[in-house]
Amino acid sequence: MLGEEMTPAKQISKLSSSARSFILNGSRLSAASGNSRAHTDDEPFVSRRQQLRNQAAHTGKTQSSIVLNPSVVASILPGETSKKKVDDSARSSQSSSHSVSYASAVIKEEEEASSAPFGDQILRAGVKAVNILSDLANCKLPSFDRESEVSGLLPKAFMVDPTRPITSVKSSNVKAKAYPGSSSKESKTRNPCRSFQGSKEAARGQHCNTRHVVENVCSVLKSFRWGPAAEEALEKLRTEKKIVMSPRQANQVLMQMNDYGKALGFFYWLKRQPDFKHDDYTYTTMLGSLGRAKQFGAINKLLNEMVREGCQPTTVTYNRLIHSYGRANYLKEAMNVFNQMQKSGCEPDRVTYCTLIDIHAKAGFLDIAMDIHQRMNAAGIETDTFTYSLIINCLGKAGRLPAAHKLFCEMVDKGCAPNLVTYNIMIDLHAKARNYQSALKLYRDMQSAGFKPDKVTYSIVMVVLGHCGYLEEAEAVFKKMEEENWVPDEPVYGLLVDLWGKAGNVEKAWRWYQAMLGAGVLPNVPTFNSLLSTFLRVNKVTEASELLQNMLALGLRPSLQTYTLLLSCCTDGRSKLEVGFCGQLMARTGHPAHMFLLKMPSAGPDGQNVRNHAKSFLDLMHSEDRESKRGLVDAVVDFLHKSGLKEEAGSVWEVAAQKNVFPDALREKSRSYWLINLHVMSEGTAVTALARTLAWFRKQMLVSGCGPARIDIVTGWGRRSRVTGSSMVRQAVEELLSIFGSPFYTESGNSGCFVGCGEALNRWLLQSYVERMHLL
Repeated sequence: MLGEEMTPAKQISKLSSSARSFILNGSRLSAASGNSRAHTDDEPFVSRRQQLRNQAAHTGKTQSSIVLNPSVVASILPGETSKKKVDDSARSSQSSSHSVSYASAVIKEEEEASSAPFGDQILRAGVKAVNILSDLANCKLPSFDRESEVSGLLPKAFMVDPTRPITSVKSSNVKAKAYPGSSSKESKTRNPCRSFQGSKEAARGQHCNTRHVVENVCSVLKSFRWGPAAEEALEKLRTEKKIVMSPRQANQVLMQMNDYGKALGFFYWLKRQPDFKHDDYTYTTMLGSLGRAKQFGAINKLLNEMVREGCQPTTVTYNRLIHSYGRANYLKEAMNVFNQMQKSGCEPDRVTYCTLIDIHAKAGFLDIAMDIHQRMNAAGIETDTFTYSLIINCLGKAGRLPAAHKLFCEMVDKGCAPNLVTYNIMIDLHAKARNYQSALKLYRDMQSAGFKPDKVTYSIVMVVLGHCGYLEEAEAVFKKMEEENWVPDEPVYGLLVDLWGKAGNVEKAWRWYQAMLGAGVLPNVPTFNSLLSTFLRVNKVTEASELLQNMLALGLRPSLQTYTLLLSCCTDGRSKLEVGFCGQLMARTGHPAHMFLLKMPSAGPDGQNVRNHAKSFLDLMHSEDRESKRGLVDAVVDFLHKSGLKEEAGSVWEVAAQKNVFPDALREKSRSYWLINLHVMSEGTAVTALARTLAWFRKQMLVSGCGPARIDIVTGWGRRSRVTGSSMVRQAVEELLSIFGSPFYTESGNSGCFVGCGEALNRWLLQSYVERMHLL
């Protein structure tokens, strides 16, 4: 039992007094391991996952290995219904223990894909299509990247510092060539028809032979971990079956390998064969595999080796490298590759520019993304439907919906017809901006233009209806989607779990979760997070603990969002959870964020030790998407502030601001006119961010002698706000400004914006107490 219920005020007091010991001394309980079982290389990922799905789909067989305690479910679902579902789930668990054998690295990639915003899901198919078209345009065999994180061990010789600068590659402008078929002499025949028939038969025979070789080699590689046994089996194929691989066949094998360690071992085994020589295709595919695994030191080494062997990087090679660095959020390195590409005489194509636009926009550097778009047009590459869609999505995600809508209209006016992807993006952007009527109008316009909704469209419309409170109508859209033969997947089921959970209907959220299991669909981490949030919101502590345990039993690794959710509940004054119990749950996730909190040092005289600690952690979380990092930093700063560790909270905020985690928190609207945007932050983070930002203005004034002409502080509670009620952020900001006698005021009719300007603002900023406001 958690003890007697505390009032919010008492809880905050208890939180503040015990937080220091919680952070510095750590939890008394050892953290349960959050890692999944090691993946064996002799288990093919695709077939393994399909086996699980097929088993779950059979009537009377396993529906899921996720089982909540019967007493837990009984407290959620009334009467016989809950009892029946618990019994069914309990029976199913006995034959599903093997499902925990998922590779943790592969699961992580699936989580990222399914938890990505709809805009990212919309573009994924388009990006892959353009990559394939780029390959074909350069006479390349297309490389169908699975975009999956891979497991395996890289030899120590290749473990190079990821931050190592890009190797300078000297190459001439080499045009990509197709794999050779028949020679030019053979093509000069007197009988074109006979030549055509002969070539056709030869090509058919060559194709069959290629497929036979590739299948045999892939079968061996799937059966062994990389090592002497695998090499011996390959050597046996080579000697007994007389299988000699061509670079083309080797490339096809490499493209089918998910384990970069095994792929690299096979790559170097081939290199040692006397009758084999790698070409630019196999090098490019291997570089792409290393890029997906974020092995950038090994990439540098292989790139150097590629040039020494006389294989010059092509446009496709450079595009692979740019994409790899961009996915890992190494934007500087991606731009270095782009610059080196041009120096070597290799012309960037549409894929190059679109990749750079996308990665910079996702990281919050929209101005750079738009500049790259201008450079693309200057290079003579016109903006097509795909590029328009990409930039519209970037603008919308940056909160610039009017600019995105204007570009959409410009696209139509220039005769560039929107496609289904474009409509989906626009509907999604309006839905996220809560312009639900506009979203539904675009949905009707899309159908009038002759486009049939796809799974993404239906999902967005369900979101719109759900946020409008029409949850039954959202369920009707789900049924319509099934009638149109669109098979619902994890994100669709998870959406309904999330919508009903946020509406406070735990029973309906649980029923959709059960429907998901009944359909043979294995839940992903975002779905678990939604259900976990639902339980915590209604103080179902035991259920939350059971659910987290089952998530770990499935081999799913709690995400950054999972930990953020638990930390926010720990901080929330309305929660019945005690700090100690929250600490146990957070420790059980096994997430690095927990060690970051446990090892938080007490702030030194200048706070540099805390800043170093925060910097190291954010560097570790470098590859996480910006929204996930923003959510965690917001929760951490809020927790520290409300726990009385305000110096530590200020230092963590400063590091996050320097690393662009909150790109819209401070913006110069025009010369000396600044905007401090706090409306997306929690109460403690907003106060900390405001205090440290005003202190920054004071420091700049002391150095330059010039102060801002005007500062607007936006809390999001004003003239255009769609939310009613009192804002805790606004109240906290108003209290802080009032205590220190600031000259900020609210303009008529806009209570959500505090304005300070002129000489009065500058005089106040020069006061010494402005530097220490965050400690109040």
